Amino acid sequence: MKKPALTVMLPALLLALLVVLAWLQYRWTGEISVAEQDRLEASLQSSVRRFSADLDDEAGLLFRAFRIEQTEELGPALRQRWEDYQDEARYPELIEAIYLYNLHGGELSKLEGGAGLASAEWPDGAEALRAELERRSGGFARGRRGGRPMPFPVLSGAPPALAIPVISARERRTRFAISGYIVLFLDPKTLRDALFPDLAARHFGEEYDVTVVDGNGRALFATGTASAPVRKPDAHGELLTLARYFGRPGPPPEMRDARRQLGGARWEIYVRHRSGSLETAVARARTRNLAVSFSVLGLLAASMVLLSASTRRATELNERKMEFVAGVSHELRTPVAVLRSAGQNLADGSVSEPDQVKRYGRLIETEGRRLNDLVEQVLELAGIKSNKLRYRREILSVRAVVEAALEDCEALRKEKDASIEQKLPENDMEVEGDADALRRALTNLLVNAIKHGGEDNAITVSVEARGDRIAIEVADRGPGIPEDDRAHIFEAFYRGRRALDRQIPGSGLGLSLVEHVAREHGGSVEVATTPSEGSTFTLWIPKPENA
Repeated sequence: MKKPALTVMLPALLLALLVVLAWLQYRWTGEISVAEQDRLEASLQSSVRRFSADLDDEAGLLFRAFRIEQTEELGPALRQRWEDYQDEARYPELIEAIYLYNLHGGELSKLEGGAGLASAEWPDGAEALRAELERRSGGFARGRRGGRPMPFPVLSGAPPALAIPVISARERRTRFAISGYIVLFLDPKTLRDALFPDLAARHFGEEYDVTVVDGNGRALFATGTASAPVRKPDAHGELLTLARYFGRPGPPPEMRDARRQLGGARWEIYVRHRSGSLETAVARARTRNLAVSFSVLGLLAASMVLLSASTRRATELNERKMEFVAGVSHELRTPVAVLRSAGQNLADGSVSEPDQVKRYGRLIETEGRRLNDLVEQVLELAGIKSNKLRYRREILSVRAVVEAALEDCEALRKEKDASIEQKLPENDMEVEGDADALRRALTNLLVNAIKHGGEDNAITVSVEARGDRIAIEVADRGPGIPEDDRAHIFEAFYRGRRALDRQIPGSGLGLSLVEHVAREHGGSVEVATTPSEGSTFTLWIPKPENA
């Protein structure tokens, strides 16, 4: 198989492999996203349960702190429990007011600090709680079998309150009588600004919006952009079940009945990802992962394309170098053969007439100059590649540079029977640069024009000041430069197909050296060509700063 075929097939195979990898990456990312969403949903529901359990712990702390039996004197006992709670609780401001409700007499009293219990009226909105407590007056209730009797508290959602029974008498181990309730009204501000924010930050962080609502759908607490009621939550659960205090999997029937009757006692939590939903967040994460993955694959594909292009470029450059070596060998062989032949004839005495000796001398001079120009081009290219070539800076006459270049190519002009028209300004102009480098650059342009000048081989050299630059133009009337060759003519070792087909001698270095000289002098070289009409090369050189 030929090397060009390999350079095409190998990148194609690698690109096909990248396409397969991209498809597999898309599929695997989808499967991972589904698994990740399931994991996040399970983790989120677990966080909801932990949130509920921690809230139960706070309610349970209240229940344990204010559980009082009738054998104690209620006023001093209640005040002492309140003081102990203030010392031990994490949120002592959670209790807004403490009331004692006597079921038998229907009396309501309020704990007034050091003054003890004082007669009071029910707060606004507590009618449902009062009705439920009156419904529970008298009789016995049943506690947990096989354990210590535990009376059931009554929960209220609006206003938030916890009513803890006061045990007045017991019958056996599992039955007790209730004489009243200690009603703890909770502070909504503490719930909203302290307790709920701490629990939300502990269990959900900054990624989720959390909303807590009572049984009537009123928001007790909301973070971020959340609102009540929450539509399509990622997770939700019931709060204040006190399951760990009254047995699992949920509160006893008496509590469930109480919450149904009170309505607002059933608190719930709704959690939703701040991107809109957990599904949306996972989808966005998947999109980001796919974007990163495809970007990496895209970079790999681009690297492969660049590597392929670099390989092809290296192959083309190597071919050009081989053509250059062959061309230089031919260019060297011709003048060397002429010089050897002329020298041999002179040494053998075959040439004795003065006119013949002069003709041989001119031939040796011409071929020697041709050989010298070729060697100088190769040495200049070597200096450019090694970054050792340095140009002098001096003020030069443009006319002198043009005349020196014309003199360098005079022999070739006569050989090709070319005519060169000069259009130089009357007043000489100056540039700053290296005289030898600019002369060689202009000589290369003239030599190319003479070689490719067409049948009449008429060349025009003109100099003109344009703004802060000087334009030196070399125009011919040849066939022009083919479109395929225009992008490569300033590349080292490149020779156009027409030059190769017509076997026009050359090394492929001239125009690349012209471009380098122009660039090093702060200028540039441009070409304008028209098929069958000729080409014009313009060498732009900046004027001296003090000109």
